[in-house]
Amino acid sequence: MFYGGKLKTAHEGIGKEVKLLKMWRKSNSIPRVFCHVEGEEETLTVKTKEGNEQSRSNSREIEQVLKVFRHMVTAEGVDPETINVMSQYNAQCTALREELTKKGFDKFNVTTVVSSQGGEWDYVIFSLVRSLPKYLIEKNPTEGWCIQNLGFITDRHQINVALTRAKKGLVIIGNKNLLICDEVWKKLIEDYEEKGCIFDARQFP
Repeated sequence: MFYGGKLKTAHEGIGKEVKLLKMWRKSNSIPRVFCHVEGEEETLTVKTKEGNEQSRSNSREIEQVLKVFRHMVTAEGVDPETINVMSQYNAQCTALREELTKKGFDKFNVTTVVSSQGGEWDYVIFSLVRSLPKYLIEKNPTEGWCIQNLGFITDRHQINVALTRAKKGLVIIGNKNLLICDEVWKKLIEDYEEKGCIFDARQFP
């Protein structure tokens, strides 16, 4: 979509087959998944190099990230250093680092989308954070409404960066009911639905 259909995925090594994780069987062996989570976002103040800033986190999404990360490392045997956990919000990244440490993981990558630019990992778990109850989601949202309620995830440049960091598999965690208000995310979700790659968080992995 971003490159007019001209961008092609390279095969890593001639004749070298990329091992598919068992969890992709649920998505017809397509290594892309969207996990639907109707979480509740929280606004927090976090310290950055530039000073304090208002940021957001989502505890339900953190739970799902930990669930997927633990499965990949313990059940699938993936090297944790080949996984990047990503969010556009500093508060979510801080909370994810704390929870991964609490769960006994000492090797992991957690980055913001901005700081991940130029990097690549075998697997990416992308937490979108933003969420609203279904009854508060506008049926015909304006651009201003989308910017206010989806924030950074309406930034096409950042979406492009986030979706192109993974070499072998991508897991997106977010609220699909809210995301379809944005044109880019709506098309992605429609594509994932057509391919059987969308799951309720309770169903995946």
